[in-house]
Amino acid sequence: MNVTESPPYQFLDWDTNFFGFRIGRANINRLDSASLALLHQWQRENQIRCLYFLANADDRDTISLAEQEGFHLVEVRLIFERSLKDWQPQSRPVAAEGIVIRPAQTADVPALQEIAKNSYIDSRFYFDWRFPESKWQEYYAFWVKKSCEGGAELALVAEMNGEIVGYITGQVDRVKGEAMYELTGVKESARRLGVGQALFRSGLDWYFQQGISYVWLATQGRNVATQRMVQRNGFITRACQLYYHKWFS
Repeated sequence: MNVTESPPYQFLDWDTNFFGFRIGRANINRLDSASLALLHQWQRENQIRCLYFLANADDRDTISLAEQEGFHLVEVRLIFERSLKDWQPQSRPVAAEGIVIRPAQTADVPALQEIAKNSYIDSRFYFDWRFPESKWQEYYAFWVKKSCEGGAELALVAEMNGEIVGYITGQVDRVKGEAMYELTGVKESARRLGVGQALFRSGLDWYFQQGISYVWLATQGRNVATQRMVQRNGFITRACQLYYHKWFS
């Protein structure tokens, strides 16, 4: 293996400490007999309870091996992308009147965490019953807190009538001149009112003003609402992947 390459399997300290059992991640997207043999050896040596594996959806052999090995399909992941060369912040559509978008502040965190707890029932953790609901809700609540306290370069909130009703976060790779969206959440009572669109388009405005020329995001195949939203804003599909959790007794 080249010294610059990532190891095929990696122990995840943060996830392990947070969820309370040993978790690892595969840094490969394909399986064969050799990588499976290495997986079993590595799992025994590291006492891994759960492995995250993101597979290429177009690899028949990998999917077949994953099924034979008891990998649990938890998510169809779709990657969408868009060039911002033709994005026009001054003339793009306005989702709805009365929605105020502003940068997130530390004081917003408690309200945003409450929104986060009810915003990710499409996530892979929700669809894997081995992850307790209280823990994955806490996981996203912690993530949005970290993002709004400096962990994300983009962190916007939406207000309606003075009430916080949503947020969006993202990261920027200034070397590549590209960005990605990470988290989006809208309060249940404010959904279907244009809040998500307003946040999403305001994020694109911010990326454009930062000189970013390319944006991408990942969402679940079951999350049709988000797919429709990003498609309305000129995003197209870049890739389709399959997310598995492999559990070991």
